[in-house]
Amino acid sequence: MADIRVDCLELGMLQTNTYIVWNADTLECVVIDPSDGFGILDARIKEKNLHPAAVYLTHGHDDHIGSVNEMKRVYGILVYLMKEEEEFVESVQYNLSMTFGRPRLVEPDMFFIDGQEVSVLGTRMKALLTPGHTPGGGSYYFPDEKMVFTGDTLFCESVGRSDFPGGNGRMLIDSIIGKLMPLPDDTVVYPGHGPLTSIGHERRHNYFLAGNV
Repeated sequence: MADIRVDCLELGMLQTNTYIVWNADTLECVVIDPSDGFGILDARIKEKNLHPAAVYLTHGHDDHIGSVNEMKRVYGILVYLMKEEEEFVESVQYNLSMTFGRPRLVEPDMFFIDGQEVSVLGTRMKALLTPGHTPGGGSYYFPDEKMVFTGDTLFCESVGRSDFPGGNGRMLIDSIIGKLMPLPDDTVVYPGHGPLTSIGHERRHNYFLAGNV
């Protein structure tokens, strides 16, 4: 079994959780949701002598894409996200960068489809389409390590907003119930903001899921 480790950096003005998921034996890594603060992210990668293999985006909002273009330029790596999110990440209106007064775009290179399982970092990752916060929001599940990266879909005792363009509150709850709650209770949840939690904890204590799980 691969020795997979996770570093979390809170970056950008919204303190977005940027995750470096890495194999301690090969030092290969995947960066999930690289927010603003490329210098900090790059310093951590170099400190651990890691070798970035890809960027995974859970969704296309501005606070989750701030360092994508620098990652592509410096490391020459590909950016992946769910196919349904393509329109959002490529629009300054949908990705909210215009709202923050710094319009910018990123161009994804590859797309996941719902349920697709890939080999990465010497282990397995399953891409789950979890829309509601955005139309193509995705979660990345590592079954052997019992961890899932949920972006702004599921937080510790909370859920993501659905009042941004393209958001849908009912769809958000349905995504959590249908795609995330079936995961084992001891699966660690790595959200886009705030502290870690677990599927079991959210099943028992998340007010927004009460009566549904």
